Amino acid sequence: MSTDENKAVVRRFITEVLEAGNLEVIDQLLATDYVNPGMGGVDRPGFKGMLAGLVAAMPQRRFEIEDLVAEGDAVVARFKFNMTTAAGETSSARGLTYYRLRNGQIIEDDPITNPDLMQLLAPVMPAPANT
Repeated sequence: MSTDENKAVVRRFITEVLEAGNLEVIDQLLATDYVNPGMGGVDRPGFKGMLAGLVAAMPQRRFEIEDLVAEGDAVVARFKFNMTTAAGETSSARGLTYYRLRNGQIIEDDPITNPDLMQLLAPVMPAPANT
């Protein structure tokens, strides 16, 4: 895949999965051996469960992609995001995520956010479970 195609996969993941909460496209975008080391080694089934919890806890999510930089099978996204709970409480952060892709699917997703995403989410949702 070209770097532009890899960036398109990452953009789709951020907008359709993280922002829109579309569980239907996860199997298209995440490889069966997907891992998220930044969230404790979450695999694809664990990520699906985590996303369902996130959608319930933070029904409004907005991601603003500032940059996508790609080389070979790697894409780094620089972004800002805002999330709002059902009760109207908001959280905002900035982040960088390293994505590694293979054959048009994400196999590694390693986010770094400020403030830490897991600390922001811990009060409103259970920890993700690995399967």
